[in-house]
Amino acid sequence: MYSNIKHVRPNKRYKAGCINPNSCKKLFESQKGKPIIYRSSYERQFIQWLETSHRVVHWGSECVGIRYTNKADGTSHIYYPDYIVEVYKDLTDPSQGTDVFIVEIKPWSQTQPPSQSLPRDSYAWKEYIRNVSKWDAAVAYAARNNVKFKIFTERTISRLI
Repeated sequence: MYSNIKHVRPNKRYKAGCINPNSCKKLFESQKGKPIIYRSSYERQFIQWLETSHRVVHWGSECVGIRYTNKADGTSHIYYPDYIVEVYKDLTDPSQGTDVFIVEIKPWSQTQPPSQSLPRDSYAWKEYIRNVSKWDAAVAYAARNNVKFKIFTERTISRLI
């Protein structure tokens, strides 16, 4: 872990914990003073990249709420994607401006439909449908707000680092 990122209350069992926001140099000003929670080693690795990449201008954690309807049961909820990231469009020419991404971090296996042999009312199918409902809402939100939505998995993160 990079020395400038200060961890508090790490959870060794689930590789989750908190990061002191005052130790983050690129955090959006609105995020200062709020603990940054990571819920997996993938999220922790992504935060390392956010703080060390020359391409990243600013970032925030769970700072946008997106209303969605769970297609599995019709209930309405608010989804807080893992990160909002502002990056330079062209690192060699910062005057080209920036792009903003809404980023969700998930294990690759959770981005794939469960086995067809599982009943449609199984936990795995309900979770998958709930996630797809969130992601569909995030794509629509991104389109309305001129930003982009990305799902990063361990495969994506390993290419960043």
